[in-house]
Amino acid sequence: MSVHGEKNWGISLEPAKGRCAIFSMEKRVFNILHVISRLPVGGVEHMVLKIVQGYDAARFRVIVCCIREGGEIADELQRRGFTVFVLGRMQGRGFDGGAVRDIYRLIKKERIDILRTHQYHANLYGRIAGALARVPVIIPSFHNLYRSPEKPKMHRRVFNYLLSYLSDRLVAVSQAVADDVTRYDRAIPEKMTVIHNGVVPEKFNIDVSKEDARKGLGLPAGGFFIGNAGRLAEQKGQEYLIRAAAGLGAQVVIAGDGPLRAELAAVAEENHVACTFLGMLSHESMPLFMRSLDIFCFPSIWEGMPSALAEALTAGLPVVASDISPNREVVGDAGMLFPPCDATRLREVLAALMGSPGQLHALRRKAAARAGLFSIGRTVRAYEELFEEVLRSKGLV
Repeated sequence: MSVHGEKNWGISLEPAKGRCAIFSMEKRVFNILHVISRLPVGGVEHMVLKIVQGYDAARFRVIVCCIREGGEIADELQRRGFTVFVLGRMQGRGFDGGAVRDIYRLIKKERIDILRTHQYHANLYGRIAGALARVPVIIPSFHNLYRSPEKPKMHRRVFNYLLSYLSDRLVAVSQAVADDVTRYDRAIPEKMTVIHNGVVPEKFNIDVSKEDARKGLGLPAGGFFIGNAGRLAEQKGQEYLIRAAAGLGAQVVIAGDGPLRAELAAVAEENHVACTFLGMLSHESMPLFMRSLDIFCFPSIWEGMPSALAEALTAGLPVVASDISPNREVVGDAGMLFPPCDATRLREVLAALMGSPGQLHALRRKAAARAGLFSIGRTVRAYEELFEEVLRSKGLV
C-alpha cells in the first residue's frame, strides 16, 4: 500500500525497529488507530487532536489515518510526534473499495488492537476494513444529528444498521445524537455509549483583563458585548441573535466564517445593530475571545454536541442558548434558554440579564460549577474505561 497526498508525510508502513512486541500482554500496550476522512481545522478534527494527546501513553499507542487528505490538524499531530497516514482515497463519487483495502493493510501492518472511526465515511470504510482484518475492538463515533435538517439518507441508515453488528460499542457525543442513531439506524441500544466532547480547562484560565482581551482582538474597550462562536450558516441561527440585539444597546461579536456572512452583515445594518465579525479564530484565540464577552449566546437551530457552549461555561460566562436537546444537555441549570428561532423572546431574555448584575453573577458561578462535566480529562478517561471494559469482555486483559 502506498501513502498518497499532496505533501510527503515522511511515513513508512514498515514497522519500526523494536516494535514487534508493542502489543504484548507483558507491556500491556494496545495499538489504537483513529480513522477520519480528513483533518482540517474543525470541531470534530480538533476533538480528535485533544483526545489522542490525552491517552495514557504507557497503555495506548496512537496512529491516525486520514482517508482523503490531511490538513492543519494532521500537521499539528505530526509536530506532536504522532504517526499520521494519508491515503488519498475518496477522490470520486461512489463507493471506494480502495479505501477499505488501504485501511485493511494499515491495520495489519500496524497490528491494530482498537479501531476508532469518526463520522459516516470513516465509520463505513473503517468498520468494513476492521471486520475483515479481525481487529479485536471496533468502536465508531457519531458526532452529528441525522436531522441536519434534511431527512436521513436511506443507504446510510442501512449501512449503519448492518455495520452496528460489526461494532463492539457505538459512541455518541450527546444523548441527542445517541437517540438519533438508535432511532434511524435501529442500532442496538445496549451497544450505545454517550461520551461528551471535552474542553481543556487550563486553556481558559488566562490572566487577561476584559479590556486587554478586547484590545487584543481589535474591539472597543467599553460597552456590553454579546458573543457567539460558530460557522456562519443556517444551522447556527446567528440571524436571531442579531435581530434580538436591536435596541438593546449591546454590541454583537461573532467568531466564525461561512456562507451567510454578507447576509448577516445586511441584517445587522438593517436593524441598526453594531455587529463585529472576527472571522475564523484559531483555537488558541478562543480563550481571549471568551474573556472579551459579557454574555455568550448560542441560538443554534440544531446541533450534535455544542462544544462552544462547553467552552463558554469553562470560561465562566453567563450563557443564553436555544432550547434544543443538545443545548439543554450541556447547559443544564447553568444558563438561560429560549425557543429556537424566536428573536423576540431572545431579546427579552438578554434585556433581563443586562438589567440584572446579580443574575449575571449567579450564572457565572453556575457555569464554573458545571464546566467540570466537560473537561477533556473526563472525556479521555471515559474512552479509556470503555476500551478496558471491551478488552476485558474479550479476555484480552
